Amino acid sequence: MKKLLFIIVLIISLFSLSCNHNKLNSSLTSSIGKVGEITVNPLGVTPLSAVYTTATVNATPITVTVKGLYGEPDIIHTYPAGYGTEFEIHGMFPESQNTIEVNDGGRIITKNVYVESLPNGIQKKYDVAVNNLPEEKYPNNPELYFVSPNQNWSGWKGVLGISDNGYIRYANTIITYFSKIHINNSKISFFDTYEGGDTNPGLYDLFGNRIIKYPTIAHHDVIKVDNNYIYLSISTWGSGDRLVEMNSYGSKVIELSFGKLIQNTLDLKTYPEDEEVFKKIVFGDDVNNIYVDSSGQQKLIDWFHANSLVYDSSTDILYVSSRERGVLAINYSEWRLIWWMADDSLLSTGNYKPYQVYFRDLKSLEPYRVKGDVINDGPKNQHALFLHKNGNLGMFDNQGDKATNPNGSRYVEYKITGTHGNYTAQKVYEYRDSSLYSRIMSDVDFTGENYQNLLLTYADPTARILEVEKNTKNVLFRVDLPFYTYRVEKMPLYYDEGRVYSEDCNLKNPN
Repeated sequence: MKKLLFIIVLIISLFSLSCNHNKLNSSLTSSIGKVGEITVNPLGVTPLSAVYTTATVNATPITVTVKGLYGEPDIIHTYPAGYGTEFEIHGMFPESQNTIEVNDGGRIITKNVYVESLPNGIQKKYDVAVNNLPEEKYPNNPELYFVSPNQNWSGWKGVLGISDNGYIRYANTIITYFSKIHINNSKISFFDTYEGGDTNPGLYDLFGNRIIKYPTIAHHDVIKVDNNYIYLSISTWGSGDRLVEMNSYGSKVIELSFGKLIQNTLDLKTYPEDEEVFKKIVFGDDVNNIYVDSSGQQKLIDWFHANSLVYDSSTDILYVSSRERGVLAINYSEWRLIWWMADDSLLSTGNYKPYQVYFRDLKSLEPYRVKGDVINDGPKNQHALFLHKNGNLGMFDNQGDKATNPNGSRYVEYKITGTHGNYTAQKVYEYRDSSLYSRIMSDVDFTGENYQNLLLTYADPTARILEVEKNTKNVLFRVDLPFYTYRVEKMPLYYDEGRVYSEDCNLKNPN
């Protein structure tokens, strides 16, 4: 009996050791590792976001979920195996009890967190006037309308992501004004600019980590060209009249001057009188023409105010919007003017414009002028250029620099043909609501699976955001906000492989 009992005990002991050994091997080779932690607002600048961290790179997929409230959907994203050790979680609601759930290899980690109200009077929901949008193709990673409220409005600075029902589901307080939302290494990222005194503009991820810092002050717009970036910058005495190309490490490759571009286009042998006219248009240290007022004080003259860029890599043409002077096409490699266009009635009432003198007053620039429809139906103080696949050039045409305009602003599109001395523009499309006017700041993007919709931002004095079906001109979405906004982009919080994303400026050869 004792012998039998000994055998039974031995078998049980061996089985127990075997099980413990398997458990030990399992813990050493487990794809789960130790249970990670969820940290809300990890950098202190994204109150509606969190991060899930693990000790080692995930060997199996990890799914993060923010539970929907108020009829809004759950926002869910699955990170593939081998992604890393930090997993972004976005989509919480302010003034709400939120639930975050992480599925880490079958283990469920849950965190319940109450998020306080956002500062400076930002609401948790804004009333949507029109929502006739089609059914969301990605219901658990829906597109949001990202806006940059003016930081002078109640002290707010940052970015908000608004759902099509009007709920705030993303907030960022480190970005001053974003110029674009960019997909960087399969992540949604912001191009920040210098507006409002930000001393650290650059490319940021959704958490507020800076990926690239600009080597000089950035103004209004940034585009990616191959592996480099081109952005608008400023000079000491000419304000927004320079352009900088930097590499992916944030080092300056070249800095170019719009003042020198115009100066080098002058034909002073044929038109010597252009020298004096030029000095009443172009100011700054680049052209040795710093304005001095009647009291003997040097004054910065914002004579050009570049606000939008598009680059056509197939032709090496850089299209530039100058709020004060019109639209220019430039041979980028040679930094040489190809053409310019503006309405004959273009006027400027901005600060420190000592003379009402324009490109049309320079005889040297006459052969470069685009004629046709743009002479009397051309852009005035426009923003947000857009290059289409067929080469047509669209833009948000603010239509003047007055406090009010009974005709409203518009989106307009031109087909430009011809050669030097004979460039002609034909207006091929216009969307205008005479009740909507924006004197300064505005934006236009194209959205939809076939880029069939216009996303229009009438930014000033307060933001009115419309999404319009281009062909029918039916309004699909409208929200009016109590602040003005720099830009509006429609993007999801997470990158999905194969998804069609809205385009900000270039459908011909986007980067």
